[in-house]
Amino acid sequence: MISQSIATEPDGVATANQPAPDPFDTDLSFDRWLHDTQLARNAAVRELADDEEKSEMYIGSFPGSNCEITFEGVLHFDGYSIGDISSPDGTLVLTKRGRIEADINVRVAVINGSVTGDITASERVVLESEARVTGQIYTPALSVRLGAIFDGECIFSVIGDSRGVAESSAENRSNEFEDLRVAVGA
Repeated sequence: MISQSIATEPDGVATANQPAPDPFDTDLSFDRWLHDTQLARNAAVRELADDEEKSEMYIGSFPGSNCEITFEGVLHFDGYSIGDISSPDGTLVLTKRGRIEADINVRVAVINGSVTGDITASERVVLESEARVTGQIYTPALSVRLGAIFDGECIFSVIGDSRGVAESSAENRSNEFEDLRVAVGA
């Protein structure tokens, strides 16, 4: 191996008594990478410790698993499922790679993937820009981002109504007609 006898000091002055760095020596790059990785890992560990009180669960299922999922807290779903998903007080976050072919019954649904089935959310549904939903949505509040595709109907309900969404809206319509008949005098 041939080494040059001229090296450069940090201030840019050349010296003749130090060998030039080997361009194929990866020790310095590796040490820098290892240091950066350890810093990132320590930051992630600190972040996990801060988030310990949150109840989040990440789950994925295999194609054709046909499992029914019941959960509490927040469920980040990044997979494929053809089984119903329910959590009366939970939040479902369907990532853009996630795909569900079943009914969903939750408090909050944030959809960024594909859903074929009915979504019932007692608080709200958010369709993000990558969302593809085919089916009915039953909720008191719906937010649709630019780019989302929704093929179906949305039936809005009253927040806090303990009855089924479809039942309460059908009953409200019949009460409205009854009020009209009374007002007309029929």
